[in-house]
Amino acid sequence: MGWNLVLAVIFGAVAVVGMVETVYQIYKLTVLDAVARRLKHPKRWGLLATNGNNASGLLLYLMQRRKYPLNSISNEQLQLMEQRKKSAGIGLIFMAVGAIGFILCLGC
Repeated sequence: MGWNLVLAVIFGAVAVVGMVETVYQIYKLTVLDAVARRLKHPKRWGLLATNGNNASGLLLYLMQRRKYPLNSISNEQLQLMEQRKKSAGIGLIFMAVGAIGFILCLGC
């Protein structure tokens, strides 16, 4: 019983770390995209995109950005966006592994 609880805490921590990493990367991606599209208040858009339980803020941003074409984006910004997408994917993997491990540890 003791080891299952320790493993559950570890897997829970892994899931939380994955969640925080994913939210942070989505924030940074949104800010980069908003700056490239020259939207007003890009940091506010980033916060809005990461806010909400059902991703309504991200959906609102995606609908709003269609009105603003991608004006100027450098190769460095494109590479940074790709790197952040990969980091968000790794965060999602951590979140999934942590959640599955947590559930399995509590179920045994």
